[in-house]
Amino acid sequence: MNQSLLRTVKLLGAMILGLAVPAAHAFHYLIPYAIVGMLWMAFLEIRPIGFRREHLFVLAANWAIGLLAWGVLMPFNRQLAFAALLIGLTPTATASPVVTGMLGGRVEFVAGSVLLTNVAAGLLFPVVLPFLLGSHLSISTVPFLKQTVCIILGPLAVAQALRVTAPAFTQRLLRYRKCSFYLWLAVLFLVTADASYFLRSQWQEGGHLLQVAQIALVAVILCAINFSLGLKLGGKELPREVSQSLGQKNTILTIWIALTYVSPMVALGPTFYILCHNSYNAWQLARRPMQDSTG
Repeated sequence: MNQSLLRTVKLLGAMILGLAVPAAHAFHYLIPYAIVGMLWMAFLEIRPIGFRREHLFVLAANWAIGLLAWGVLMPFNRQLAFAALLIGLTPTATASPVVTGMLGGRVEFVAGSVLLTNVAAGLLFPVVLPFLLGSHLSISTVPFLKQTVCIILGPLAVAQALRVTAPAFTQRLLRYRKCSFYLWLAVLFLVTADASYFLRSQWQEGGHLLQVAQIALVAVILCAINFSLGLKLGGKELPREVSQSLGQKNTILTIWIALTYVSPMVALGPTFYILCHNSYNAWQLARRPMQDSTG
Protein backbone atom coordinates (compact mmCIF):
# COMPACT_ATOMS: atom_id res chain seq x y z
CA MET A 1 0.00 0.00 0.00
CA ASN A 2 1.50 3.38 -1.00
CA GLN A 3 2.10 6.04 1.64
CA SER A 4 -0.63 8.35 0.38
CA LEU A 5 -3.32 5.70 0.58
CA LEU A 6 -2.05 4.47 3.95
CA ARG A 7 -2.22 7.98 5.42
CA THR A 8 -5.76 8.40 4.07
CA VAL A 9 -6.85 5.13 5.66
CA LYS A 10 -5.35 6.10 9.02
CA LEU A 11 -6.96 9.57 9.06
CA LEU A 12 -10.40 8.37 8.02
CA GLY A 13 -10.12 5.36 10.30
CA ALA A 14 -9.42 7.56 13.34
CA MET A 15 -12.47 9.72 12.61
CA ILE A 16 -14.80 6.82 11.80
CA LEU A 17 -13.70 4.99 14.93
CA GLY A 18 -14.31 8.10 17.02
CA LEU A 19 -17.81 8.49 15.61
CA ALA A 20 -18.52 4.81 16.26
CA VAL A 21 -17.22 4.83 19.87
CA PRO A 22 -18.82 7.85 21.57
CA ALA A 23 -17.98 6.36 24.98
CA ALA A 24 -14.36 7.40 24.34
CA HIS A 25 -15.45 10.96 25.18
CA ALA A 26 -14.60 10.00 28.76
CA PHE A 27 -10.94 10.40 27.79
CA HIS A 28 -11.47 13.91 26.45
CA TYR A 29 -9.17 15.27 29.16
CA LEU A 30 -6.19 13.72 27.32
CA ILE A 31 -6.60 16.01 24.29
CA PRO A 32 -4.66 19.02 25.71
CA TYR A 33 -1.74 16.77 26.67
CA ALA A 34 -1.56 15.29 23.16
CA ILE A 35 -1.71 18.77 21.62
CA VAL A 36 1.06 20.02 23.92
CA GLY A 37 3.25 17.11 22.80
CA MET A 38 2.51 17.80 19.13
CA LEU A 39 3.22 21.50 19.49
CA TRP A 40 6.41 20.97 21.45
CA MET A 41 7.78 18.75 18.69
CA ALA A 42 6.73 21.25 16.02
CA PHE A 43 8.23 24.20 17.91
CA LEU A 44 11.63 22.47 18.04
CA GLU A 45 11.99 23.22 14.33
CA ILE A 46 10.97 26.88 14.24
CA ARG A 47 12.46 30.26 14.99
CA PRO A 48 9.91 32.68 16.46
CA ILE A 49 8.98 35.58 14.18
CA GLY A 50 7.14 38.81 14.83
CA PHE A 51 3.54 39.42 13.88
CA ARG A 52 2.84 40.25 10.24
CA ARG A 53 -0.01 42.10 8.60
CA GLU A 54 -1.48 38.74 7.53
CA HIS A 55 -2.03 37.98 11.21
CA LEU A 56 -4.28 41.02 11.37
CA PHE A 57 -6.09 39.77 8.26
CA VAL A 58 -6.83 36.51 10.09
CA LEU A 59 -8.13 38.30 13.17
CA ALA A 60 -10.25 40.76 11.19
CA ALA A 61 -11.72 38.05 8.94
CA ASN A 62 -12.43 35.85 11.95
CA TRP A 63 -14.62 38.51 13.56
CA ALA A 64 -16.08 39.85 10.32
CA ILE A 65 -17.36 36.43 9.24
CA GLY A 66 -18.93 35.72 12.62
CA LEU A 67 -20.61 39.10 12.93
CA LEU A 68 -21.82 39.11 9.31
CA ALA A 69 -23.30 35.60 9.63
CA TRP A 70 -25.03 36.63 12.87
CA GLY A 71 -26.45 39.77 11.24
CA VAL A 72 -27.77 37.89 8.20
CA LEU A 73 -29.44 35.08 10.17
CA MET A 74 -30.70 37.01 13.21
CA PRO A 75 -33.95 38.25 11.59
CA PHE A 76 -34.89 34.68 10.65
CA ASN A 77 -33.69 32.36 13.41
CA ARG A 78 -32.00 33.38 16.67
CA GLN A 79 -30.62 29.92 17.49
CA LEU A 80 -29.13 29.59 14.01
CA ALA A 81 -27.69 33.11 14.25
CA PHE A 82 -26.05 32.39 17.60
CA ALA A 83 -24.58 29.11 16.28
CA ALA A 84 -23.15 30.93 13.25
CA LEU A 85 -21.80 33.71 15.48
CA LEU A 86 -19.89 31.31 17.72
CA ILE A 87 -18.53 29.35 14.77
CA GLY A 88 -17.31 32.52 13.10
CA LEU A 89 -15.74 34.04 16.20
CA THR A 90 -13.96 30.86 17.27
CA PRO A 91 -10.19 31.53 17.38
CA THR A 92 -7.52 29.48 15.62
CA ALA A 93 -7.14 25.91 16.90
CA THR A 94 -4.18 25.13 19.11
CA ALA A 95 -3.41 22.10 16.94
CA SER A 96 -3.32 24.09 13.70
CA PRO A 97 0.46 24.74 13.73
CA VAL A 98 1.06 20.98 13.79
CA VAL A 99 -1.30 20.29 10.88
CA THR A 100 0.26 23.20 8.97
CA GLY A 101 3.69 21.67 9.53
CA MET A 102 2.46 18.34 8.17
CA LEU A 103 1.23 20.20 5.10
CA GLY A 104 4.65 21.80 4.59
CA GLY A 105 3.59 25.26 5.76
CA ARG A 106 5.22 27.75 8.11
CA VAL A 107 4.50 26.60 11.65
CA GLU A 108 5.71 29.86 13.22
CA PHE A 109 3.14 31.95 11.32
CA VAL A 110 0.21 29.79 12.42
CA ALA A 111 1.51 29.72 16.00
CA GLY A 112 1.34 33.53 15.88
CA SER A 113 -2.25 33.30 14.67
CA VAL A 114 -3.12 31.01 17.57
CA LEU A 115 -1.66 33.47 20.05
CA LEU A 116 -3.28 36.55 18.54
CA THR A 117 -6.78 35.16 17.98
CA ASN A 118 -7.03 33.33 21.30
CA VAL A 119 -5.79 36.31 23.31
CA ALA A 120 -8.20 38.55 21.38
CA ALA A 121 -11.03 36.13 22.15
CA GLY A 122 -10.13 36.19 25.82
CA LEU A 123 -10.22 39.97 25.92
CA LEU A 124 -13.19 40.62 23.62
CA PHE A 125 -15.62 37.75 24.26
CA PRO A 126 -16.56 38.95 27.78
CA VAL A 127 -17.41 42.36 26.29
CA VAL A 128 -18.96 41.47 22.93
CA LEU A 129 -20.92 38.27 23.59
CA PRO A 130 -23.21 39.62 26.35
CA PHE A 131 -24.18 42.50 24.05
CA LEU A 132 -24.83 40.31 21.01
CA LEU A 133 -26.62 37.54 22.88
CA GLY A 134 -28.88 40.06 24.56
CA SER A 135 -28.38 38.77 28.08
CA HIS A 136 -26.40 39.61 31.20
CA LEU A 137 -23.62 37.10 30.87
CA SER A 138 -20.60 37.02 33.10
CA ILE A 139 -17.73 35.53 31.12
CA SER A 140 -14.23 35.49 32.58
CA THR A 141 -11.10 36.03 30.50
CA VAL A 142 -9.19 33.55 32.67
CA PRO A 143 -10.08 30.29 30.80
CA PHE A 144 -9.03 31.76 27.46
CA LEU A 145 -5.73 33.20 28.63
CA LYS A 146 -4.90 30.18 30.79
CA GLN A 147 -5.33 27.91 27.77
CA THR A 148 -3.07 30.11 25.66
CA VAL A 149 -0.31 30.15 28.27
CA CYS A 150 -0.43 26.43 29.12
CA ILE A 151 -0.90 24.97 25.65
CA ILE A 152 0.96 27.45 23.42
CA LEU A 153 3.47 29.60 25.30
CA GLY A 154 4.67 26.79 27.58
CA PRO A 155 5.71 24.33 24.84
CA LEU A 156 7.12 27.19 22.76
CA ALA A 157 9.34 28.43 25.57
CA VAL A 158 10.61 24.94 26.49
CA ALA A 159 11.24 23.98 22.86
CA GLN A 160 13.15 27.18 22.08
CA ALA A 161 15.23 26.90 25.24
CA LEU A 162 16.18 23.33 24.31
CA ARG A 163 16.92 24.31 20.70
CA VAL A 164 19.32 27.04 21.85
CA THR A 165 21.03 25.21 24.73
CA ALA A 166 21.20 21.67 23.29
CA PRO A 167 21.09 21.79 19.48
CA ALA A 168 22.58 18.32 19.01
CA PHE A 169 20.03 16.74 21.35
CA THR A 170 17.28 18.68 19.59
CA GLN A 171 18.30 17.21 16.25
CA ARG A 172 18.17 13.70 17.72
CA LEU A 173 14.68 14.36 19.02
CA LEU A 174 13.57 15.56 15.60
CA ARG A 175 14.27 12.11 14.19
CA TYR A 176 11.00 11.14 15.89
CA ARG A 177 8.96 14.00 14.43
CA LYS A 178 6.62 11.49 12.78
CA CYS A 179 5.21 10.79 16.24
CA SER A 180 3.26 14.04 15.81
CA PHE A 181 1.13 12.38 13.14
CA TYR A 182 0.12 9.57 15.50
CA LEU A 183 -0.65 12.03 18.26
CA TRP A 184 -2.85 13.84 15.76
CA LEU A 185 -4.65 10.57 15.00
CA ALA A 186 -5.31 10.19 18.71
CA VAL A 187 -6.65 13.76 18.92
CA LEU A 188 -8.90 13.15 15.90
CA PHE A 189 -10.27 9.99 17.50
CA LEU A 190 -11.01 11.69 20.83
CA VAL A 191 -12.48 14.86 19.30
CA THR A 192 -14.80 12.95 16.97
CA ALA A 193 -15.82 10.63 19.81
CA ASP A 194 -16.65 13.70 21.86
CA ALA A 195 -18.68 15.16 18.99
CA SER A 196 -20.46 11.85 18.44
CA TYR A 197 -21.40 11.59 22.12
CA PHE A 198 -22.70 15.14 22.18
CA LEU A 199 -24.73 14.76 18.98
CA ARG A 200 -26.29 11.50 20.16
CA SER A 201 -27.20 12.94 23.54
CA GLN A 202 -28.87 15.93 21.90
CA TRP A 203 -30.76 13.66 19.53
CA GLN A 204 -32.07 11.56 22.43
CA GLU A 205 -33.26 14.72 24.15
CA GLY A 206 -35.50 15.48 21.18
CA GLY A 207 -33.48 17.95 19.12
CA HIS A 208 -35.57 19.20 16.21
CA LEU A 209 -34.42 17.52 12.99
CA LEU A 210 -34.87 20.59 10.75
CA GLN A 211 -33.04 22.87 13.19
CA VAL A 212 -30.18 20.39 13.52
CA ALA A 213 -29.92 20.09 9.73
CA GLN A 214 -29.87 23.88 9.35
CA ILE A 215 -27.09 24.25 11.91
CA ALA A 216 -25.08 21.51 10.17
CA LEU A 217 -25.48 23.29 6.83
CA VAL A 218 -24.34 26.59 8.33
CA ALA A 219 -21.25 24.85 9.74
CA VAL A 220 -20.39 23.40 6.31
CA ILE A 221 -20.86 26.76 4.56
CA LEU A 222 -18.79 28.69 7.11
CA CYS A 223 -16.04 26.07 6.97
CA ALA A 224 -15.85 26.43 3.18
CA ILE A 225 -15.83 30.23 3.45
CA ASN A 226 -13.09 30.25 6.08
CA PHE A 227 -10.65 28.02 4.24
CA SER A 228 -11.37 29.62 0.84
CA LEU A 229 -11.09 33.19 2.10
CA GLY A 230 -7.87 32.30 3.91
CA LEU A 231 -6.32 31.18 0.62
CA LYS A 232 -7.15 34.58 -0.88
CA LEU A 233 -5.97 36.62 2.10
CA GLY A 234 -2.67 34.76 2.25
CA GLY A 235 -1.77 35.86 -1.26
CA LYS A 236 1.08 34.11 -3.06
CA GLU A 237 3.32 33.88 0.01
CA LEU A 238 1.09 32.51 2.79
CA PRO A 239 -2.08 30.96 1.31
CA ARG A 240 -1.85 27.67 3.19
CA GLU A 241 -0.91 29.30 6.49
CA VAL A 242 -3.69 31.91 6.48
CA SER A 243 -6.21 29.32 5.29
CA GLN A 244 -5.38 27.01 8.20
CA SER A 245 -5.34 29.92 10.65
CA LEU A 246 -8.82 30.99 9.60
CA GLY A 247 -10.37 27.59 8.89
CA GLN A 248 -9.08 25.33 11.66
CA LYS A 249 -10.78 26.48 14.85
CA ASN A 250 -10.61 26.01 18.61
CA THR A 251 -14.16 24.64 18.71
CA ILE A 252 -13.85 23.09 22.14
CA LEU A 253 -13.73 26.63 23.50
CA THR A 254 -16.97 27.80 21.87
CA ILE A 255 -18.78 24.54 22.63
CA TRP A 256 -18.06 25.27 26.28
CA ILE A 257 -19.33 28.85 25.90
CA ALA A 258 -22.52 27.68 24.18
CA LEU A 259 -23.25 25.00 26.78
CA THR A 260 -22.50 27.31 29.69
CA TYR A 261 -24.13 30.53 28.55
CA VAL A 262 -26.47 29.87 25.59
CA SER A 263 -28.02 26.44 24.84
CA PRO A 264 -27.12 22.87 23.82
CA MET A 265 -28.75 23.46 20.43
CA VAL A 266 -26.42 26.39 19.71
CA ALA A 267 -23.47 24.23 20.81
CA LEU A 268 -24.24 21.96 17.85
CA GLY A 269 -22.78 24.69 15.58
CA PRO A 270 -19.15 24.37 16.69
CA THR A 271 -19.71 20.62 17.21
CA PHE A 272 -20.58 20.13 13.54
CA TYR A 273 -17.67 22.40 12.64
CA ILE A 274 -15.33 19.89 14.32
CA LEU A 275 -16.35 17.29 11.78
CA CYS A 276 -16.11 19.78 8.88
CA HIS A 277 -12.64 21.17 9.48
CA ASN A 278 -11.14 17.84 10.52
CA SER A 279 -12.56 16.18 7.38
CA TYR A 280 -11.00 18.91 5.25
CA ASN A 281 -7.68 18.58 7.07
CA ALA A 282 -7.75 14.82 6.50
CA TRP A 283 -8.33 15.39 2.78
CA GLN A 284 -5.45 17.88 2.66
CA LEU A 285 -3.06 15.53 4.43
CA ALA A 286 -4.10 12.62 2.24
CA ARG A 287 -3.35 14.64 -0.91
CA ARG A 288 0.02 16.04 0.15
CA PRO A 289 2.29 13.04 -0.66
CA MET A 290 0.77 12.79 -4.16
CA GLN A 291 1.36 16.51 -4.70
CA ASP A 292 4.95 16.20 -3.58
CA SER A 293 5.62 13.27 -5.87
CA THR A 294 4.24 15.04 -8.88
CA GLY A 295 5.75 18.45 -8.20
